[in-house]
Amino acid sequence: MIYDFLLSLAFISRIPIKVRYSERRMKNIPGYFPLVGYIPGIIFFLGGYFENFFVKIIFLILGYYFFDLFHFDGFLDTIDGFLNQSNKEKRLEIMSKGDVGAFAVFFGALYIVIFWNLYFTLSPTFFFYSSVFGRYAMVSLMAFSKPAKEKGLGAIFYPFERKNLIYSTVFLMPLLFIIKYFVVSFFITFLFSYFMSIISKKKIGGITGDVLGATCIITSELLLVILGVI
Repeated sequence: MIYDFLLSLAFISRIPIKVRYSERRMKNIPGYFPLVGYIPGIIFFLGGYFENFFVKIIFLILGYYFFDLFHFDGFLDTIDGFLNQSNKEKRLEIMSKGDVGAFAVFFGALYIVIFWNLYFTLSPTFFFYSSVFGRYAMVSLMAFSKPAKEKGLGAIFYPFERKNLIYSTVFLMPLLFIIKYFVVSFFITFLFSYFMSIISKKKIGGITGDVLGATCIITSELLLVILGVI
């Protein structure tokens, strides 16, 4: 269990952990994604807790550099690919190149502006829910979907093992300490991951690693907005 968690941490963050990858072990790590989400949740929580502006910025940089930049890159590639008015093959080609286009610049900037304002105005507690459920959204998306390509980051978790969905759901249980936030977060995460599954199938025939990353941070920000409203 500890090894699989470390493997998951090494895979969806920039923390330099030396672990040996294997195809068999990779099938197990999605179940630990929400557990990894508690770490950026703690970082952003601490950043929101401190009043000093520069301390808040330091925690923001730490959280993004080690955890969210990885998924933000996938978000940019997904936006450029999905909004391209062409066929599936062309969209996959655009996403695999990783070039930043006009769509990515606009929506990436919009995402940053929104997150910046939420980070300085919302209760720090919300970031626990957004960070953990953002990672849970990736697991839900995998359960709903199939890979768009035979190889790549999105394909290595297939055939998807349903036990990962069970494990990842168990790791959500500590967030039951505020029932209202938990129920809202779970419901929104379920709906959005299912929505992304449908859109991804229509646009590129399935999911990729970029789509997983995009789903993570969009879900996170969507939850921050909704929890902030309620």
